[in-house]
Amino acid sequence: MANLPSHHYTYPGTQTMDPIVGDEVALVLNRVLNSREGLDGVPALLYDIVLHDGSRIGQIDFRLKTTPSLIKYGGQIGYGINKPYRGRGFAAQACELIKVVAKEKGFDALWITCNPDNIASIKTLDKIGAQFVEQVLVPKDTELWHRGDREKLRYLWRF
Repeated sequence: MANLPSHHYTYPGTQTMDPIVGDEVALVLNRVLNSREGLDGVPALLYDIVLHDGSRIGQIDFRLKTTPSLIKYGGQIGYGINKPYRGRGFAAQACELIKVVAKEKGFDALWITCNPDNIASIKTLDKIGAQFVEQVLVPKDTELWHRGDREKLRYLWRF
């Protein structure tokens, strides 16, 4: 935590916010996505995943509502780690930190989905203890289909 101040961290384009700090990474609120910007029309909190030296290494978002489409195809959180930082467990650490936000918002479980060929995400989901439920086809009339996703693996993460 050498370069993360103990009480505030300022990230360009945001207000000064308290970070959610873990052992190796912290989550810093980047912005709130409104319903027009969020997947499936759901507002979300978008966090930058940063190392304690302030280096931004990825992002994670938490979708603030539950919809049938998010439960089935989109997931209630989404994350990505920049290439140079992959394979070090940072996504799993970010998920554990976002769990704090989910609990504050009244959730005791989250649905997380990934593409069947996303081995890194599957490993992350195994690491955090999410349970595989099923593989589903993505409907043609969804935003995910238009992004190129054809199938999703569904996981339930209880906490």
